[in-house]
Amino acid sequence: MKRRDFMVASGSALGAVAMGSCMTTRPSRPSKAKSIMDRVMTYRKVDAHGHLLDPDRPDELLKAMDLVGIERAAISRPIGDNPDQFREQNDAILRAMKMHPDRLLGQCYVNPLHAADALEEVNRCLGEGMIGLGELYTHAKISNPIYFPIVEKCIEERASIMAHARADLSLLRPHHPETTPATTSASKDFVELAKRYPEAIIIHGHIGGGGDWEHMVKTLRDAPTIYVDTSGSCTDEGMIDFAVRHLGVDRLLFATDINFETGVGKILAARLGEDDRRAIFWGNFNNILRLRGQHAD
Repeated sequence: MKRRDFMVASGSALGAVAMGSCMTTRPSRPSKAKSIMDRVMTYRKVDAHGHLLDPDRPDELLKAMDLVGIERAAISRPIGDNPDQFREQNDAILRAMKMHPDRLLGQCYVNPLHAADALEEVNRCLGEGMIGLGELYTHAKISNPIYFPIVEKCIEERASIMAHARADLSLLRPHHPETTPATTSASKDFVELAKRYPEAIIIHGHIGGGGDWEHMVKTLRDAPTIYVDTSGSCTDEGMIDFAVRHLGVDRLLFATDINFETGVGKILAARLGEDDRRAIFWGNFNNILRLRGQHAD
C-alpha cells in the first residue's frame, strides 16, 4: 500500500506503544520493559514530522504521543492534489491546532503545480499560526523553480520547509528502473535549493524513509543549512550514529512520521551523550520554532 493511501485509509492514529506486564517472583524488581519506558519518559520530545490520520479524532494522536512522552508534534495531512483538496486538509490541521494549542503544531501542505493557489494557501496557513510547510510531497522536486516564491515567503516569515525525500536507485542512477515518481526529491535537490537560498530553514524528510540513507547523509554533508529529521520506518543499526558523525548533532531533528516506538527507539539506541540526545529529542527543533516565537520555553 502506498504511504498516502495508508493515510487516507487509516481511521485512527496507529502505532501506540504496547506495554505488557512481566510476571516475576520478585515484584519489587522492575521489569525490563518498565525500565526502558522510565528512561523514555526522562526526555522532553518535540516531533518535527508527524501526521494527523483521523481529522475528527486528534485526541487519538495525543494518546499515542503521551505513551512515548512526546510533548509537542508538528503535523500535516499531505493528501489531495487540487486547491480545494489541500485547503480541506489544512483546515483539518488548523482545527486540531486550535483544540490543542499547547501540543499540536501545524505544517501547511500544498501542491506547487497550482502556483497562485499554493502561495495564497501558504500565506493563509502561516497567518493562522502554522509553523511552516510540510510534508511537501512528490508533485515537483524541491529544487524546481516553481517552489521559489513559496520558499521566499517562508524566508520572510522565518518558517521551516519540510519535504518528503527518498534515495531510491531510480533517483540516483540514470536509466535505472523507476521505483518512485521521478518528481520525488532526492538529497541533491535539497542541496541545490539550499545553495540558492542559504537563509531558508530546510528540513530533509525522514532519513529512514527508504533507499540508501548513507548516500543521503554524504550528499547533505556539505550543505550545512539543511536539517535532517530522524523519522522513517527503516531502522538500520548505526543510522543515527552515521548521521551524527557526518552532519553533527545540531542538524538532526527527532521525528516519528507516525512510527512512534521506532522513532524514539532509534535515538535511545544511538551511541550519544546525554546532552546530544536531548538536543535531538528537543533542543534543535525547539530552537527552529524559537525563530517564529513558537517555541515551548
